[in-house]
Amino acid sequence: MPQDAPPAAGPPATDSPSGLLQLVFEHAGEGISVFDSQMRLVAWNRRFLEATGLPAEAARVGQPLEALLRLMAQQGEFGPLPDEAALQAEVQRRYLALRDGPPSLVQRLRPNGRTLELRRTPTPGGGFVMLYADITDRVGAEAALAERQRMLALLLQRTEQGYWHIDNEGRTVDANPAIGRILGVPHTALIGRSIFEFVDEANAEVFRQGMRQRDAGLPGGYEITLRRADGSFLHCFNNATPIFDAQQRKIGAVGLISDISPFKRAEQRLREASEALARQSQVLADTLNSLDQGVLSIDSQGHINAWNRRTIELLELPEELMHHVRTFDDLLRYQTEHGMVDPGPGSGLRGRPAVYQRRRRDGLLLEVHTHTSEDGSVVRTYTDITAEAQARHALQESETRFRSMADAAPALIWLSAAEGKATWFNQRWLEQTGRTMEQELACPWPERIHADDLERCRAAYREAVGERRPYSVEYRLRRHDGSLVWIVDNGIPRVGEDGSFEGYIVYGWDITERKASEVALRAAKEEAERANRAKSEFLSRMSHELRTPLNAVLGFAQLLENDSDHPLLPLQRSRVEELMRGGRHLLSLINDVLDIARIEAGALQLQLSAVPLDEVVGDCLRLVQPMADERRVRLLDQRPHRAAASPGPQVRADPTRLKQVLLNLLSNAIKYNRPGGQVRLAWCAEPATGTLRVDVEDNGPGIGPGQQERLFQPFERLDAAHSPVEGAGIGLALSKWLVDLMRGEIGVSSRRGEGSRFWVRLKLAETEAEAAGGVDSRPQPLAPAPGGPPAAATTPDTSAAAKTVLYIEDNVVNQLLMQGMLSMRPGLRLLVAGLPETGLVMALQARPDLVLLDIQLPGIDGYEVLRRLRAQPATHDVPVVAVSANAMQSDLQAAEAAGFADYVTKPLDLARLLSVVDRLLAG
Repeated sequence: MPQDAPPAAGPPATDSPSGLLQLVFEHAGEGISVFDSQMRLVAWNRRFLEATGLPAEAARVGQPLEALLRLMAQQGEFGPLPDEAALQAEVQRRYLALRDGPPSLVQRLRPNGRTLELRRTPTPGGGFVMLYADITDRVGAEAALAERQRMLALLLQRTEQGYWHIDNEGRTVDANPAIGRILGVPHTALIGRSIFEFVDEANAEVFRQGMRQRDAGLPGGYEITLRRADGSFLHCFNNATPIFDAQQRKIGAVGLISDISPFKRAEQRLREASEALARQSQVLADTLNSLDQGVLSIDSQGHINAWNRRTIELLELPEELMHHVRTFDDLLRYQTEHGMVDPGPGSGLRGRPAVYQRRRRDGLLLEVHTHTSEDGSVVRTYTDITAEAQARHALQESETRFRSMADAAPALIWLSAAEGKATWFNQRWLEQTGRTMEQELACPWPERIHADDLERCRAAYREAVGERRPYSVEYRLRRHDGSLVWIVDNGIPRVGEDGSFEGYIVYGWDITERKASEVALRAAKEEAERANRAKSEFLSRMSHELRTPLNAVLGFAQLLENDSDHPLLPLQRSRVEELMRGGRHLLSLINDVLDIARIEAGALQLQLSAVPLDEVVGDCLRLVQPMADERRVRLLDQRPHRAAASPGPQVRADPTRLKQVLLNLLSNAIKYNRPGGQVRLAWCAEPATGTLRVDVEDNGPGIGPGQQERLFQPFERLDAAHSPVEGAGIGLALSKWLVDLMRGEIGVSSRRGEGSRFWVRLKLAETEAEAAGGVDSRPQPLAPAPGGPPAAATTPDTSAAAKTVLYIEDNVVNQLLMQGMLSMRPGLRLLVAGLPETGLVMALQARPDLVLLDIQLPGIDGYEVLRRLRAQPATHDVPVVAVSANAMQSDLQAAEAAGFADYVTKPLDLARLLSVVDRLLAG
């Protein structure tokens, strides 16, 4: 195969032996070289040059083997050779081995680190054929598999979670050391022993109940108390899973046993702590009522939730009133109506300063403190300061009393002078830091506050001092032992009798637990987002890998079915129809599984709008009619009659997904019906609830009450699993999820021997504006209707005559399929490029009217190819259609945003492809 021959403009011709040989050489996955009996090069391919490191100009017909070996040695392919003699000796050794040696299979490590497998096969004329396979990835994969197997074995040996494998009679088949430690028995001595040897009678029943669930094929977890070899008992949790053989027969179960004794002890301590808390709460209530200070607690919505007796006394309120008044505004209204407070501005809960004074009608002076928490709740305290207002001595006594109350308060309280230096701390603060009053007053703020928080706290304090206003700041407080706690401080300005600023009174709370919860919440959110991204990537890969082989199956089947030049015989056509039916069924299952996965991940987006029900139902009945005819089932359309001008009812739904649900119910009613049976479709409005119910009823075998509960579970087929009717048990589960997303309901009523009635209830569209709403017109993955015939190829448009189409695709099978499909348009000229770079050159040279572009290409992907085409004036306006097995909604949206004229998913639908080509070529 001379390499100086000009490259072909398209795929190699396959109508001659030489063409076939060229096709094999060019698309072989291995390097190939052929030498004749004179040890001269006869034929080779590109991968031979890549495997040997030889330049393209060195490979020519008649080139001696010894010369090629010498060139490889000079390029270092055989390792370092000190001098010319060593080089010549190595070349001669390899030459003789290749010329005279028997068939061989050896591995060679190239200087670039890649591993090659070389297979030498002598030819009858005295020459030989050499195959070069790059097995680097395979060698790496084998090493990785061995390492994973080693790590799995190591995990079972080292984990502290017990692994207990039993057969159907509960006898131990396998166990790891951890279960041996849990039971106090060497794990090797457990083999063959029954699990019932390690429980008392009460827990034996727990085991039996679990085994019955495993017999039903259900995994599950439960608590179990195991008896150890020394007679002691251990609280454990067992996650049990049934095991099945290749024939889906249950052969045992595996249990993962965890010791939960520490959790049980923690539960006991929690109960004891709760009881202690209840006792302390009662003590707190008694203490509150014994206070000389009135305390009023208001939640963030303004509702009064607690008060003490002193509040009633100081505010001169009837006790009966406090049992009926609900909000602080109600209380203020009562006080205003009875002349207790002025009704002017600022009299509300938050209309006054945090600390103010008010005088009762009898002359009693009250000092009111308002403490506002971060969540908006308020604690207001009322203190009688009459005596303190009459004299300085009384004022000093009031300050002493305040400090005493502050010491008893749960808050962290301290006072500052005008310059910011702390002058006093309450007892709660000292208990928190572990320092004495003298130590605390001598401690500078940089030693109290974490370095990362210090400047922020200083800035907040300076800004508040400058404006003489309250402030709030969160920071980490360093205790005497170096440990840190999170504190929120709320500072309230203190003003002297002459109006001068005297500093701040600051109260705060320990918010360490809240901060820890915030950190845990952020971590959980990040982990959930990471898992969701991983799942989306997996779904995209899964969709592509499953659709790629289906493209060849369904594509060539469509070509056979629509080949007018070589029409199929009746038997052949029936076989192709079965092939198409099976392929479409598999594609439908793939779409359903991906839909379920997208729903579980919260990635499936529906657009609800007003949907004309008559139109959707009519389409569904037409699609399933061929399936009903084939199975001799009669379709009864019992929709309510309406006037011709009437638009009919409209429901709130996603039109595409509603059609998917109805098609599933109709196809099920046909498939699971009896020969000669009937399927009835009807609906009725429900004015009381503003809904409409659609019924799909059959007269098949019916479903028993016990099985109806399992109908809408994924992969649950009930008795149909043993019937010849195809299916995977996904449709009803997917239908239920879709109806739930459309804010509707789905259900069933059925009796054995009398058939089944499935119903869907949806909200009626309420307004004209809603009825005029648009529908989601984004491209959807191809999903042929169940049982429907394949779409027929449309008649070619005359406007497509003498047009050129360029197809850029690296997969040879897909190239051949596209050639076959576009052969339905005889006037088209199809050019095929196997590499993106080649396609860009051909686009500039041939100036095609349309480009069909694969997305996943080697080197640069389809999006980069599109960008480069748009960057060239000659190809800027050429329409480009994406042709890809990536069928996720995000893929379609990304292609639309990138500027593709359309998006055709694999497996290719012949009619859809031709329709897109005709439309874009027609301009």
